[in-house]
Amino acid sequence: MIGKLIIIGVIIVAAVAFFMPGISNVIPNFPSLEAISDRVLSDSKPENQHLTTNPQNEIKPLSLDQVDPKHTKKEIHTGQVFEKSDEKCKISVPSLAETINEKKELTHVLDLEECPYEIGQAVVITKLEATEDVSMPVSSLSSITIDSHPVTDFTNIVQLTSSHKGNDVLISYNDSSGNTIGVVVTLRNSDKEIFSGQFASSKFEALVNDVPNTPHIIEMIVEHSVYGTLHASVYAPADSQDSIISGIFTKS
Repeated sequence: MIGKLIIIGVIIVAAVAFFMPGISNVIPNFPSLEAISDRVLSDSKPENQHLTTNPQNEIKPLSLDQVDPKHTKKEIHTGQVFEKSDEKCKISVPSLAETINEKKELTHVLDLEECPYEIGQAVVITKLEATEDVSMPVSSLSSITIDSHPVTDFTNIVQLTSSHKGNDVLISYNDSSGNTIGVVVTLRNSDKEIFSGQFASSKFEALVNDVPNTPHIIEMIVEHSVYGTLHASVYAPADSQDSIISGIFTKS
């Protein structure tokens, strides 16, 4: 009601000023139309001023990291850079492997533009997905962010390397603490499991012959008396002969 009275007052004053342009000179302290208009705008409620400047009152969509966590699903994965060219890199993320046409991927590959990481470097992938009950507008229903992997207390203690010489692959494991209880290691490609073995040692090597020149992955599960259960993987793309790849360990 107050807003309506102010507007009516402005209209009356405007009419008087129009038909009696000299009234501000005749009546002392009679303000000009411009002054009254400025006063009305400055005295108006902020929300009314906002509606004046933005009549549609648009709501900008939020990114998922701005949404209340109870409306998102969060997953943390470990990946490793296996290829880099022209500041672009490819990252292997085995735990994100999908089943396509009834066949599961060896690993899921992420392509990263302007990649700051080097080949062999471990990264952390954070995946967010909006839940069905999210009520606010969001810019995307899912998002992925990539960050450097933190150094762990077992980073330099347990090590997995795969050395490729032609069609032969040498799998090496070394635990400098000597506290390994047991290790299960497998090597497979998209068609079959090529090698599987169990070891009860803190240091061993396994030579696998006649590995096809196709993408393959080495996976390792370590039971450790200090660190518990550790997982590691090495993804080798096609044409990986004469290369040495180090695995990345994570804790369950």
